[in-house]
Amino acid sequence: MNFACNEHLRIAYDVSDDVLRGVRRQPGQLISVKAVLDYVRRRYCPSIELYTRSFTDLSSASGSVADSGAMMSVEFDGQPKSAVIVLNSDMSTSYQRFSLFQQIGHLVTLPPDVPVDQNSYHVSTRIDYDLTEITPEELDSDYYLMREQVANVFALRVLMPSDLFYRKLRELDSVHATARFFDLESIAVISRMIIGG
Repeated sequence: MNFACNEHLRIAYDVSDDVLRGVRRQPGQLISVKAVLDYVRRRYCPSIELYTRSFTDLSSASGSVADSGAMMSVEFDGQPKSAVIVLNSDMSTSYQRFSLFQQIGHLVTLPPDVPVDQNSYHVSTRIDYDLTEITPEELDSDYYLMREQVANVFALRVLMPSDLFYRKLRELDSVHATARFFDLESIAVISRMIIGG
Protein backbone atom coordinates (compact mmCIF):
# COMPACT_ATOMS: atom_id res chain seq x y z
CA MET A 1 0.00 0.00 0.00
CA ASN A 2 1.36 3.42 -0.92
CA PHE A 3 0.43 5.54 2.09
CA ALA A 4 1.45 8.86 0.51
CA CYS A 5 -0.94 8.33 -2.40
CA ASN A 6 -3.91 7.35 -0.24
CA GLU A 7 -6.39 10.24 -0.33
CA HIS A 8 -7.41 9.68 3.29
CA LEU A 9 -3.86 9.64 4.65
CA ARG A 10 -2.55 12.50 2.49
CA ILE A 11 -3.63 15.01 5.14
CA ALA A 12 -1.30 13.33 7.66
CA TYR A 13 1.62 13.97 5.30
CA ASP A 14 0.62 17.56 4.56
CA VAL A 15 0.02 18.55 8.18
CA SER A 16 3.07 16.72 9.55
CA ASP A 17 5.19 18.51 6.92
CA ASP A 18 3.71 21.83 8.08
CA VAL A 19 4.48 21.06 11.73
CA LEU A 20 8.03 19.94 10.94
CA ARG A 21 8.65 23.12 8.91
CA GLY A 22 7.28 25.26 11.76
CA VAL A 23 9.19 23.65 14.63
CA ARG A 24 12.77 24.60 15.31
CA ARG A 25 14.79 21.41 15.71
CA GLN A 26 18.25 20.83 17.05
CA PRO A 27 20.36 18.92 14.49
CA GLY A 28 20.65 15.25 15.38
CA GLN A 29 18.26 15.52 18.33
CA LEU A 30 14.79 14.13 18.97
CA ILE A 31 12.03 16.59 18.30
CA SER A 32 10.99 18.59 21.35
CA VAL A 33 7.51 17.90 22.69
CA LYS A 34 7.38 21.49 23.96
CA ALA A 35 8.33 22.91 20.57
CA VAL A 36 5.62 20.88 18.83
CA LEU A 37 2.99 21.88 21.41
CA ASP A 38 4.00 25.56 21.11
CA TYR A 39 3.74 25.46 17.32
CA VAL A 40 0.40 23.62 17.33
CA ARG A 41 -0.96 26.17 19.81
CA ARG A 42 0.13 29.04 17.57
CA ARG A 43 -1.05 27.51 14.30
CA TYR A 44 -3.97 25.18 15.04
CA CYS A 45 -5.42 25.32 18.55
CA PRO A 46 -4.65 28.16 20.98
CA SER A 47 -5.33 26.22 24.16
CA ILE A 48 -4.05 22.69 24.81
CA GLU A 49 -3.97 21.28 28.31
CA LEU A 50 -2.04 18.09 28.97
CA TYR A 51 -2.53 15.66 31.86
CA THR A 52 -1.59 12.12 32.81
CA ARG A 53 -3.58 9.72 34.96
CA SER A 54 -4.15 6.02 35.40
CA PHE A 55 -6.86 4.60 33.16
CA THR A 56 -7.21 1.44 35.27
CA ASP A 57 -10.52 2.44 36.84
CA LEU A 58 -11.98 4.21 33.79
CA SER A 59 -14.64 2.88 31.47
CA SER A 60 -16.69 4.10 28.54
CA ALA A 61 -19.98 2.94 27.08
CA SER A 62 -18.06 0.10 25.40
CA GLY A 63 -16.27 -1.03 28.56
CA SER A 64 -12.87 -0.57 30.20
CA VAL A 65 -10.40 1.86 28.66
CA ALA A 66 -7.44 0.58 30.71
CA ASP A 67 -5.56 -0.49 27.55
CA SER A 68 -6.14 2.83 25.77
CA GLY A 69 -3.25 5.21 25.37
CA ALA A 70 -5.00 8.56 25.59
CA MET A 71 -8.23 10.49 25.45
CA MET A 72 -9.04 13.99 24.28
CA SER A 73 -11.84 16.51 24.57
CA VAL A 74 -12.00 19.29 21.97
CA GLU A 75 -13.94 22.54 21.89
CA PHE A 76 -14.62 23.09 18.22
CA ASP A 77 -15.98 26.12 16.38
CA GLY A 78 -15.09 25.53 12.72
CA GLN A 79 -11.59 24.75 14.00
CA PRO A 80 -10.24 23.56 17.35
CA LYS A 81 -10.35 26.31 19.99
CA SER A 82 -9.20 24.27 22.96
CA ALA A 83 -8.27 20.71 23.77
CA VAL A 84 -7.64 18.67 26.88
CA ILE A 85 -5.43 15.62 26.32
CA VAL A 86 -5.12 12.96 29.00
CA LEU A 87 -2.37 10.35 28.65
CA ASN A 88 -2.54 6.95 30.32
CA SER A 89 0.10 7.00 33.07
CA ASP A 90 0.03 3.19 33.20
CA MET A 91 1.83 3.10 29.82
CA SER A 92 5.58 3.53 29.28
CA THR A 93 6.88 7.07 28.83
CA SER A 94 7.80 6.35 25.20
CA TYR A 95 4.25 5.13 24.50
CA GLN A 96 2.84 8.18 26.28
CA ARG A 97 4.96 10.37 24.00
CA PHE A 98 3.70 8.55 20.92
CA SER A 99 0.12 8.80 22.27
CA LEU A 100 0.51 12.55 22.76
CA PHE A 101 1.67 13.03 19.17
CA GLN A 102 -1.15 10.77 17.96
CA GLN A 103 -3.69 12.92 19.81
CA ILE A 104 -2.12 16.06 18.35
CA GLY A 105 -2.50 14.31 14.99
CA HIS A 106 -6.23 13.99 15.60
CA LEU A 107 -6.44 17.62 16.64
CA VAL A 108 -4.64 19.08 13.63
CA THR A 109 -6.20 16.80 10.99
CA LEU A 110 -9.79 16.95 12.21
CA PRO A 111 -12.00 17.75 9.21
CA PRO A 112 -14.43 20.64 9.80
CA ASP A 113 -17.45 18.46 8.96
CA VAL A 114 -16.78 15.96 11.78
CA PRO A 115 -19.23 16.39 14.64
CA VAL A 116 -17.44 16.85 17.95
CA ASP A 117 -19.15 16.30 21.29
CA GLN A 118 -17.52 19.01 23.36
CA ASN A 119 -18.90 17.59 26.61
CA SER A 120 -17.12 14.24 26.47
CA TYR A 121 -13.72 12.69 25.96
CA HIS A 122 -12.98 10.65 22.88
CA VAL A 123 -10.83 7.64 23.74
CA SER A 124 -8.25 6.49 21.20
CA THR A 125 -8.16 2.73 21.29
CA ARG A 126 -6.15 2.33 18.07
CA ILE A 127 -2.95 4.19 18.96
CA ASP A 128 -0.61 1.89 17.15
CA TYR A 129 2.95 1.90 15.86
CA ASP A 130 2.17 -1.03 13.59
CA LEU A 131 0.90 0.02 10.17
CA THR A 132 2.12 -3.10 8.39
CA GLU A 133 -1.19 -4.93 8.06
CA ILE A 134 -3.54 -2.16 6.91
CA THR A 135 -5.31 -2.72 3.63
CA PRO A 136 -6.78 0.02 1.42
CA GLU A 137 -10.15 -1.77 1.72
CA GLU A 138 -10.06 -1.45 5.52
CA LEU A 139 -9.33 2.26 5.29
CA ASP A 140 -12.12 2.79 2.80
CA SER A 141 -14.71 0.81 4.76
CA ASP A 142 -13.95 1.82 8.37
CA TYR A 143 -14.05 5.58 8.98
CA TYR A 144 -12.91 5.24 12.63
CA LEU A 145 -9.89 3.13 11.63
CA MET A 146 -9.02 5.60 8.89
CA ARG A 147 -9.10 8.57 11.33
CA GLU A 148 -6.93 6.64 13.79
CA GLN A 149 -4.43 5.78 11.05
CA VAL A 150 -4.26 9.40 9.90
CA ALA A 151 -3.26 10.32 13.46
CA ASN A 152 -0.81 7.39 13.71
CA VAL A 153 0.91 8.38 10.45
CA PHE A 154 1.13 11.98 11.64
CA ALA A 155 2.75 10.85 14.92
CA LEU A 156 5.28 8.59 13.21
CA ARG A 157 6.32 11.28 10.73
CA VAL A 158 6.72 14.01 13.37
CA LEU A 159 8.50 11.82 15.91
CA MET A 160 10.87 10.53 13.22
CA PRO A 161 11.42 13.42 10.75
CA SER A 162 12.64 12.04 7.43
CA ASP A 163 16.05 13.76 7.40
CA LEU A 164 17.01 12.49 10.86
CA PHE A 165 15.23 9.15 10.44
CA TYR A 166 17.01 8.09 7.25
CA ARG A 167 20.38 9.40 8.49
CA LYS A 168 20.09 7.39 11.73
CA LEU A 169 18.89 4.30 9.86
CA ARG A 170 22.02 4.48 7.66
CA GLU A 171 24.40 5.31 10.52
CA LEU A 172 23.10 2.69 12.93
CA ASP A 173 22.39 0.10 10.22
CA SER A 174 19.80 -1.57 12.43
CA VAL A 175 16.06 -1.26 12.92
CA HIS A 176 16.46 -2.08 16.62
CA ALA A 177 19.21 0.51 17.20
CA THR A 178 17.23 3.15 15.30
CA ALA A 179 14.19 2.37 17.45
CA ARG A 180 16.32 2.80 20.59
CA PHE A 181 17.59 6.17 19.31
CA PHE A 182 14.03 7.42 18.78
CA ASP A 183 12.83 5.76 22.02
CA LEU A 184 10.19 3.77 20.15
CA GLU A 185 9.60 0.12 19.37
CA SER A 186 11.14 -1.59 16.33
CA ILE A 187 7.72 -1.90 14.67
CA ALA A 188 7.48 1.92 14.71
CA VAL A 189 10.69 2.10 12.65
CA ILE A 190 9.38 -0.52 10.22
CA SER A 191 6.10 1.38 9.88
CA ARG A 192 8.04 4.63 9.35
CA MET A 193 9.95 2.96 6.50
CA ILE A 194 6.66 1.80 5.00
CA ILE A 195 5.02 5.23 5.05
CA GLY A 196 8.13 6.88 3.59
CA GLY A 197 8.33 10.55 2.81
